[in-house]
Amino acid sequence: MDLISITRKSGLEFAIQVRGHQAISDMLEDDGGRDQGLSPSELLVGSLGACIAMMVQRYCDKHGYHDGEVSASLTFELADNPKRVGAITIDLEIPRDVPEDKKPIIRRIAEACPIHGTLTNPPAMDLEIIA
Repeated sequence: MDLISITRKSGLEFAIQVRGHQAISDMLEDDGGRDQGLSPSELLVGSLGACIAMMVQRYCDKHGYHDGEVSASLTFELADNPKRVGAITIDLEIPRDVPEDKKPIIRRIAEACPIHGTLTNPPAMDLEIIA
């Protein structure tokens, strides 16, 4: 996998860089940031929505379902002890011509996306502090 680099721009604003692409993450003003980008929690939940939408779109394209767009709308709640995203609600819009009997397949595809799998089966993490 490609290296993802996180570098500080100013305050709590950080640039996330990979393969020549860049995204900005910052905290809301109420949380001490300047709201110059998505918060880390928003990036996490947004990644889940994008992963689901992309996988479902590939299925719809492959099977010729084009009467409408695939899109996802997500909301989340934070929880404490430990501080984390505690709940995520996903509304997945699919093309109107997807037959009713194919919706369980769509659900399985959505739940098989790598980000969903990561959130339901957390990865091992190795944190090294370098001075």
